[in-house]
Amino acid sequence: MSAHAVFYKKLRARSFFFYGFCLLYVVYVAFNILYSQKYNTNMYGVMNGDVISSTTYLKHIWGTPLFNLEVKNYADEGRQDILNKWRAIQSENKRRIGNLEVATKSHPYSPELYYNLHLLYLENGENGKALENLSKARQIDPSIK
Repeated sequence: MSAHAVFYKKLRARSFFFYGFCLLYVVYVAFNILYSQKYNTNMYGVMNGDVISSTTYLKHIWGTPLFNLEVKNYADEGRQDILNKWRAIQSENKRRIGNLEVATKSHPYSPELYYNLHLLYLENGENGKALENLSKARQIDPSIK
């Protein structure tokens, strides 16, 4: 084999890896651009001032430092409809928790009651009480995951 043939063979192998790497890099950049532009569908509603989307957004950020800032922003913008809906959801959750607490007194061996309490406490951001009720539900019914 001549020196030129060996040189071109090495060059072809190097260019194959180079072009393969370039192709992978272009695919990576394309996917990165596509997925970085994808927004949660709720965010369009929040940006447009939709009450349901905004209360769902508040529910997701409940318990974070951002929550108080967003509530202040809604109050400054005069969006009392969103804040009233949020307060109604919170009071409804407290009412449901109270009803389930009363029900657990009369039916202390119902794992469904404790599991539902667990879910409501999680929704309200009270993780300690949520875990306590989940452990009670698991003590009664070990098949609960």
